[in-house]
Amino acid sequence: MATMDADASVIAEDGEAMSESELASLCQQFEQDAVGEEWDEIAREQERAINYYYRRMPDLPAGEGSSSVTSDTVQVTVDDAMAEVLKPFVSSDDFAVFDPAGPEDEEVAEQATDYVNYVLTVDNAGFILFHNWFKDAFLTKLGIVKVWWEDKSRVIPQQAILDSMQLLEARQSPEYGGEQDNGDGTYTVTLNVMEPDGKCCIETVPPEEFKISPYARTIDEAAYVCHAPKNVTRSDLIEMGYDRDTIEGLPAWSTTQTDTGREQARYNDERYGGADRQLGTPHRSQEIVAFREEYIKVDFNGDGVAELRKVHRVQDVILLNEEAVDCPFAIVCPIPMPHKVYGLSLADQTTDLQRIETVLWRQMLDNLYKSNNPRPIIGDGALKADGSTGESISDPNPGAAILTKDVTQFRFDAVPFTADKSFGMLDYVQQKRAQRTGFHPTGNGLDRDALNKSKVMTATQASQVEDKQNARAEMIARIFAETGVKRLMRLILGTLIQYQPKARVIKLRNEWVEMDPRGWNPEMDVTINVGLGMGNKTEQLARSQAVLELQERLAMSPYGSLVTADNVYNAAKHMVTAAGYKDADEFVTEPSGEAPQEQPPNPELVKVQQEGQLQAAKLQGEQQMASMKLELQAQEQAQKQQLQRDQAEFEAQLAREKTALEIELAREKMAMEQELAREQARLKAQADVEISKNRPGGDLSE
Repeated sequence: MATMDADASVIAEDGEAMSESELASLCQQFEQDAVGEEWDEIAREQERAINYYYRRMPDLPAGEGSSSVTSDTVQVTVDDAMAEVLKPFVSSDDFAVFDPAGPEDEEVAEQATDYVNYVLTVDNAGFILFHNWFKDAFLTKLGIVKVWWEDKSRVIPQQAILDSMQLLEARQSPEYGGEQDNGDGTYTVTLNVMEPDGKCCIETVPPEEFKISPYARTIDEAAYVCHAPKNVTRSDLIEMGYDRDTIEGLPAWSTTQTDTGREQARYNDERYGGADRQLGTPHRSQEIVAFREEYIKVDFNGDGVAELRKVHRVQDVILLNEEAVDCPFAIVCPIPMPHKVYGLSLADQTTDLQRIETVLWRQMLDNLYKSNNPRPIIGDGALKADGSTGESISDPNPGAAILTKDVTQFRFDAVPFTADKSFGMLDYVQQKRAQRTGFHPTGNGLDRDALNKSKVMTATQASQVEDKQNARAEMIARIFAETGVKRLMRLILGTLIQYQPKARVIKLRNEWVEMDPRGWNPEMDVTINVGLGMGNKTEQLARSQAVLELQERLAMSPYGSLVTADNVYNAAKHMVTAAGYKDADEFVTEPSGEAPQEQPPNPELVKVQQEGQLQAAKLQGEQQMASMKLELQAQEQAQKQQLQRDQAEFEAQLAREKTALEIELAREKMAMEQELAREQARLKAQADVEISKNRPGGDLSE
């Protein structure tokens, strides 16, 4: 009827369509051959990992009378990794950011980011979801989550007043629910209106409930993927809309269909088993059935091309058979291997170390017990006839006397303490764990020398050790982000676009926002936000502070246009997040985008505004004229005062010069008068001499 092609999908022969009975048989065969069945090696490794995490080691039983302690290597390694890898995902406001695939997506990309993150964190408790998802991966190789739309549509009775013609039409409607004659030619009709509603649901899938075809490289390429939940009842299937008679005829779940390995390991501390799972004899509606949700690539319609089909099946009964757009599972693996779906877990890297450490601890404790509690060696002659020797030896009280007949025949077999020789081996095991996983038992990247006071570790050396651990954690976080988390976000977006029946109003950043994804583009790119990295908070704060300081310097420089309000907001938001606050909007406000379009102004308001503007302009003109007049008067007064000052200065200068001239003239007149007087005196004296010489009578003195 059918042949298997290269990628294991099924192609019908000769263009024949496949019957549902043939499809059921094919699905059963695929399930038997799938990876994840109880009897395969991966299932046994997962069972061992779960047992080792709970410190149960059935493959290493304790000897009779010996220590039964077990090491916690797997448990501590997984929990250390959880703390480091989960932190960057939950430290950010958004798990993912959608980028527009084209110019037409610019407006809705931000809405898609907000809404998908809201659905993940609020509608589906994102923190717990990621915790369980990642823990499954660290412990059992794969972490699996499933996304689906849960229909919550309900019938709401509504009443309408109709006339006789409208009543005839209403009676033909499937919504018709009854009528009442009002006596005035009208009728009150009850209409049962279906109110569409629903929810995008996300849940982690236990590894024992997930099956996939062997040799698959990715979940998209797998020819068969199955979810085999073990808690689906008849009531659940009827609630899903399947025919009640069909469901009542299905066989009940059998204890032979359980996973006796992984489930027993998981629920070992609870009541377990076929009867216990059913809680005794349940009501028929609560009987569990072997329900399967399968995604199989098969040419069901006979067109020669294998299509992906979604099948709901209980053994050989198919309840649903339809084409599917995508397989609704997202998987993560901490140590992926090329060309395989299943890689390695941290438990795979440490189970042998837990066995070695357990043996060492048991040997050390056994030696300690024997060394601290030596066995007595008692000769025949040491025993007293009344049996008091044996009674006194078994007395556990400190200082209690041992009664013996002959002390020389009584001694203790001293066992030397050699447990300290195992300390070096324990250190070696812990170092191997750190080398394999990158997570050191001393925590947060510090090796044992950091606690040794005799060896000083510089800040640079400590930082290098921490960076080495951070690098491993960052690599695992990036693997998770680029594989499972990115696919999860796309599955959520696709589910919302395909199934949400109407717009929904949610509260974001203290504002009510309407979200209607029905017209969004499901091909938008996704960028996974893994926080600020794995560095310590001091380094993160220092980096954020450096960015803010750079922005401040640029803003004050000629290159200020390089820094926008959005740039500063993003830097401040990162700094608040690094400080440990998840909601940065409590401290900084996102800059508003484009200004909202203004409403047409009120004509009366415009008139009043125009009159006010005219009055303001008139008043401003008058104020400017008055100001100019005052300024001219001030200038005129200043010029007048300056002229008066200049005139006074000129007159004073003229008076000074006149006075100086008069003084000079008086001085010259006096000098001339004195010179004239001296000249007259000289001439007189000379004349007197000449007269005396020329007098005829001789000298007058004679």
